[in-house]
Amino acid sequence: MKSKFLRLHLNDFVKGLILAIITGLITILTNELQAGSTIDAAFWKRICIASVIAFLSYLVKNLFTNNSDEFLKTDKP
Repeated sequence: MKSKFLRLHLNDFVKGLILAIITGLITILTNELQAGSTIDAAFWKRICIASVIAFLSYLVKNLFTNNSDEFLKTDKP
């Protein structure tokens, strides 16, 4: 069951968390490997920041999408 317009389900949070971890890890890992950097505390901090941004973006997208996958439209009766 999909979330209604301006509502979120637990499933939205779980999918958002998975997406956030994958996005943050791949984005930062790719940039760091291309730059030849080492893995240190700053590396993990950048992964966390990118993951939080991806997680919030996913939740906002789902919050404003109705149960018919239409963005910024209310649910149809």
